[in-house]
Amino acid sequence: MSIREEEQRESFIQAPLLSENVLLAIIAAGFVMLHALTAVTLLPRAAPTIAAPSLELMLGHYD
Repeated sequence: MSIREEEQRESFIQAPLLSENVLLAIIAAGFVMLHALTAVTLLPRAAPTIAAPSLELMLGHYD
């Protein structure tokens, strides 16, 4: 393989450089997604709440 062919392959594979702000934004988004996924999978589900009896039922005993 000639040097010219190697140069063409290297220039074809290279990706554009990202700015520092873009990299920080990608890291922050990944951090938030990781924590949301962890919270969904590891935190226990809330216990179902029982509805309070109506006011009429509560005051019916005092009639």
